This record gives sequence, C-alpha cells and structure tokens, in this order.
Amino acid sequence: MKASIKICLAAVLSTSSWWSHSMVDAKSVFAHYMLSTLDPNTDHAKQDIDQAIAVGLDAFAVNVGAPGADFSKNTLRQLFDYARDKPFKLFLSFDFYAAGDIGAHQEFFNLWRNEAAYLNYGPQNLPVVSSFSGGSLGPDVWRNFKETNNVYLLPNLEGDADYYNNPTAFFQKWGNAIDGVFSWETAWPDASNTPVNVTSEKDVAVKNAADRAGKSYMMGLSSLQYKHCCGDSWYRSGETNLPERMTQILSLKPELTEVMTWNDAGESHYIGQCWPEGLPEEILQYGNSETYPHDGWQPLITSFINAFKNGEEASQMKPSGDSPIGALWYRGVMAPCDTGLRGSGAAINSVNYAVVLPPTTQGARIQVSSGGQVLSNVPAHEGLNYNAIGGMVTGPQKLEILDQSGAVIASASSKVDVSNGPQGGFCNFNYYVAGIQ
Repeated sequence: MKASIKICLAAVLSTSSWWSHSMVDAKSVFAHYMLSTLDPNTDHAKQDIDQAIAVGLDAFAVNVGAPGADFSKNTLRQLFDYARDKPFKLFLSFDFYAAGDIGAHQEFFNLWRNEAAYLNYGPQNLPVVSSFSGGSLGPDVWRNFKETNNVYLLPNLEGDADYYNNPTAFFQKWGNAIDGVFSWETAWPDASNTPVNVTSEKDVAVKNAADRAGKSYMMGLSSLQYKHCCGDSWYRSGETNLPERMTQILSLKPELTEVMTWNDAGESHYIGQCWPEGLPEEILQYGNSETYPHDGWQPLITSFINAFKNGEEASQMKPSGDSPIGALWYRGVMAPCDTGLRGSGAAINSVNYAVVLPPTTQGARIQVSSGGQVLSNVPAHEGLNYNAIGGMVTGPQKLEILDQSGAVIASASSKVDVSNGPQGGFCNFNYYVAGIQ
C-alpha cells in the first residue's frame, strides 16, 4: 500500500487557517538540511523556514551528524519552536557516515519525535526517519529500530550491494525492515574526468522493484557536487544537472523528492543560506552563500514542486505568475584550472541556464552572451527550457529572454566576471547563480 501524508496535529487542534493546507494523499518535496550551529541571537532559523515555505517545500530532512552535541540540540530546538505554528515540518535523517552508532541516533530521535512540527507519514501516521548511508547495518538492525520505535522508515541503503545490482533481491531481503528507500548517489552523474550527463537508469530499476514490493521511493534533486576541504577535493558535473534531474523526476513520478540540499556548503549544492556561525573558514572560502548565492534557483524549484505535485511533465512546468522565471549559472574560473581536483575534466566552460515560460508566451527566444559576445540565440517554448552553452570566455555573462519583436522581457546578469586564473589562491568550481529579473 502506497503511503499517504498526514499532518501530526498538536494536542490542541489549532483553528489557524494553515491546518487546512492538507498534505493527505499528496506527493511531497523535502530539502536535506545540514544540522550545524545556529546563533540563537539571530533569526536564522526563522529565515530558513520562512524561505523554505515560500519555495513550496513541505519539510526539512535534518541531517544529524553529531547526535550528542549541544549545538545539535540547540539548533533543533530553534527550528522546532519556530515551525510549531507554521505549515512546515521537520524529520531526522541519521548521518551514519559522520556518526555510526544507531543507538545514539535513536536516543536523539526520541527527544524530538513528539514535537508538533515533526513529520508523520503513511497509513499509520508514524514519525518519519531517514538516513544518509546505513545500508551496511543490515536489515536486522533496521528492523529492530523500526519495531522498537514505531516509525515510518525511509533510509538511504545504497551500501547494500543488491540495492542497485539486484533491486528485487534487495527488497526481498529487507522486507518488513523498511517502509521505503531514498537514493542519494543517483542525483548526480558518477565522478568522471570527461563530461557526462546524469541518468535515471538506476532510479527506474529501484523504483520498479519498490513498487512491486509496496514500498515508497524518494528521488534526489541536486545541482552539483564540489568539495574543497577536509583533505579532499572533487567535482561532479553540475552544468545542467538540476534541470535534467527535474525532467527525470517528473517523468518517473516517485512518491517523494528530496532536494539536496538546503544548506550543504561543504559540497556546494545548497539552494538556501549557509550561515557562517556553523561553518569553518575552510568551507566558507568556497561555499559562502553571500559570495556564491544559489537562491536564484529557488523559483525553478517552486515551479518543479508545483509540476511534481500535479503529476505534470517538465514541458508543463509554469512560473508562479505571468512572467518568465529561471536563472543562469557559471563558474568564475575557466577550466582547465586545477589538476589536483578529482573530476575536473568533466567541467565545461559553459554558460548554463534554465528558464520556465508561461503558456501565453509566443515567439520568445533565449539569448546567451559571454564577454559581451552572443553565444546563442534560440527559440523558446512554454515549460522548462535549459542548456549549457559552450564557448564561455572571461568577463561578464548574460541571459536574456526576447519577445517576438526582439525586445528584452527578462534577463539575468553576472555580478562577478569570469577570470582566467585562480581566485583566492585556488580554483573554485562552485557556481555563481543569478536569477532572472
């Protein structure tokens, strides 16, 4: 039986209008949220939740990498307190890469499971628990956790060899240990030193097996991976990964989608703010959302969410109003730049864009310029348009939407020019994102 969403009501049912915003039987979209220090003297928790609501997200999947730390408790308390009276939920995602003791995660989970803003899911309206990693624990450990804590279990179990190699055998083995699964790695292409596009081939196989087993499937939606800290440095293609993945998810139609991520500055795939009080300087030098803002992607995420919940395809995506929405994004440094960066060969010197046009738009064109020279001028259609336009050069970058007469009706422009060499002493492969104005 496929799961349906139910809202966990507080002990005294509020008469506020937001309770009428029912999620019952609706598809849902969450965002992975890295749990780190939030200064209680700021309104950062409020900003995160308010912005997520505006985007159209239903909940944060809160990544818990330090279940015993004071900052974990303090930050979650801020988030739950603010979300209590909002049309927004939270649930825990155990990070077994950072903290491998399921007992510690269980103890931490039990501190929060009864919060009014904790997400409940499924026909029995149970608290949701997900994870990053955890497949190596095996079905017996997870089954015991599920039965002991009476939860709706939606873990990331790619560590089990059968997960991608033999999904049918995987679900036979895991059986009643889980209620569904979450695939993380399929949100990007495999690491490569040549350009490669993301594929949903593995998602199709796992989702089909999940359907046969009566389990839920959650797909990941992300922009790129770029990391330059903590003794490691890598890049996984991000040129048009975000709109390509949107197209795949809207075609495959899983029950759930998780945006990866809201605030993971360490891997550069954030769409929200990355608050500096919770990040080391090593990460802030390349993953600072003030210097490298990604919120220009948010209107695209909103359009995707609406299409996803309506069962529509990418060609049916719509802006929230009558004007085009979208963004351009680009790296601030030309490739090749850093031979020490794993996967750097996959990077293309391109100006990347995604644009959603309303059904009323006729005869529009999309024009991309780099360094003051037009690289591309192509017809546009209603719904989602996207491309990676090669030939980017140093200098400013620009995206323009032209009407039938050639007049500019919307545009996005770079705020930082592309350079030929490293900035700040290293080659930063994170993206500058500029939303359409």
